[in-house]
Amino acid sequence: MDINNLTGVYNQNPTLQSQYTLQQYLDMFGGSSTGNTGTQTQTQTTTPTSNASQGIIGSNINQYQTGGGGGGGGNNPYMPNANVNTNYQPNYDYRQHIDYDPNLTATANQKQFDMYQDYYNKPAPTGLAKIVNKGINMIPGVNALKTAGKFIGNLLPVNQRGIMENELRGAGIYTDDIGRIAIGPGGSYNTPEGIMAGYNAYHMDPTKENNAWDRRTETISETLGSKYGISKEDIQGIIDGTFTDEDVEDKYGITTNLTSNLYNVNKNKFIVTNKLNLSKQIADWKKEKKEKEKQKKAQEKIQAKIQKGLDEGKSYSQIGKENFTGKGMAFEKTSGGVSGKGTKNERNYGGRRYGGLMGKGGSRFKSYFDGGLVSLRRR
Repeated sequence: MDINNLTGVYNQNPTLQSQYTLQQYLDMFGGSSTGNTGTQTQTQTTTPTSNASQGIIGSNINQYQTGGGGGGGGNNPYMPNANVNTNYQPNYDYRQHIDYDPNLTATANQKQFDMYQDYYNKPAPTGLAKIVNKGINMIPGVNALKTAGKFIGNLLPVNQRGIMENELRGAGIYTDDIGRIAIGPGGSYNTPEGIMAGYNAYHMDPTKENNAWDRRTETISETLGSKYGISKEDIQGIIDGTFTDEDVEDKYGITTNLTSNLYNVNKNKFIVTNKLNLSKQIADWKKEKKEKEKQKKAQEKIQAKIQKGLDEGKSYSQIGKENFTGKGMAFEKTSGGVSGKGTKNERNYGGRRYGGLMGKGGSRFKSYFDGGLVSLRRR
């Protein structure tokens, strides 16, 4: 498939853009952009635990000060990176879905959503964006591209990784081109957003035993206890945010960035846990929505077949025999003789499947087609 056509479809489709990066989208078709090929091995950058005075990341951070090393095309995840994607795209449909009150009418729900326009409704394009959109719509063939993009978007699987990275961006946690947590423009390492820089966000699981956050918490806690004599109770207070750096200095007469490291690691774990749960909920909702749309189209296809037969003057029984003779359907075709208890006119077809009488005076039959239940009645 022509990569230019794929790129054109992607650029004209906000739905694809919200779920995939351009490279992720092209990779599905074996394509490649002019940048990275998308075939790089995803690596998790671990950090040394030596030299505790510099915190958990260790002295090796100094080698990255000039921006060299660190992988990812020369981008260092531990230093502010102007190329990191910081664009968060709220899922307005999901917000309305999750907050929809079934006890209210559709009109009443919409009024509630309209009271909080910025949260529940995508802002209308203004100024330059409006002019650009208008210009794009005037390009010959652009509507066909949009339609193709929507069609392809419905066929593609739900991109849970893309959803997760988008939700993390909403919390100020960014990822680089190979999926590692990275520090965005103006950010810094020793913050809840930057403290786990270097780890691949998609492969981190806070629910697993001995996960990255817990390993770092154990290492820092051990150092704070053995080297600085901080009690277990106060270490837990640091984790909880109830025992501050000032409290540590007042009680123990020391200052060390390990205390803020410890707090930030656990704050990051809390944020990521919440965003992972939200991402899963959004992904499950998208999958359910796709399945419902698939079933709806199947039903419409069935109804179209039925209506076509009626328009041609056929009976419901004849329509059923012509269209619903597959395995498990109302008129399941059998081999040889008269099947079931039907009449001779129903030779080789299931005459009374699902309790429906197909012979003379028959009243009803039910058919399953592509997961859809159809009830037909004689007129």
